[in-house]
Amino acid sequence: MTPHPELWKTVRWVAVLLTLGILVWMGLRTFERGVGGTVTGLERVLGAITGSETRIVEGRAEIRETSEISELALAEMSLSATRSFENEAFVLRYFPAGTKRLIVRGHYKVKAGYKLKPGVSLSMKDGKPVARFPEPEILSVELIDYQPLSEKDGWANDITAEDRAQLLRELRNQMRMEAQNNGLLDMVEATLRTRLRDLLGADEVVIERPEK
Repeated sequence: MTPHPELWKTVRWVAVLLTLGILVWMGLRTFERGVGGTVTGLERVLGAITGSETRIVEGRAEIRETSEISELALAEMSLSATRSFENEAFVLRYFPAGTKRLIVRGHYKVKAGYKLKPGVSLSMKDGKPVARFPEPEILSVELIDYQPLSEKDGWANDITAEDRAQLLRELRNQMRMEAQNNGLLDMVEATLRTRLRDLLGADEVVIERPEK
């Protein structure tokens, strides 16, 4: 016979309670990790990603419709380029008025991301998160600074404010195209996937395009 039956009974109860406590703690940890897969978790994740108000519709989280289209900028790129403008003019169609020439270097910041139109949503299909987002696009091309590198007026053909504005418009369009060619839109898509994977605790996220 055990010399201290009450003591052993107490030890057994303590061991059982400790085991139950550990199991409950592990269950809560598993639940917290999987909360992103619940409908409520999806709503929270979509709200955190887009900074928009969200709602639950037919088992998926989607942004609420608003009168304004908000933007989600996920990547940016700083670019610089030099562009020239040259124009030869004539007086009375026959007498040369001289050639004006302008060379400008512009510095730009290009931001890219998504326009959050109705249709953006987050759901689960076959155990995988499915994010429905529009095509990524260039959201803004901001002029940071520019320097005139060379300016030359013709004797009767001066550089005008419109000439400078035209050159800056051409530079702006050039920066937009260079940002796209340098993979800025691919960076947007990759950033979205990474953020969703991190917030959802998922190994893979499928990105679909909304139905037009």
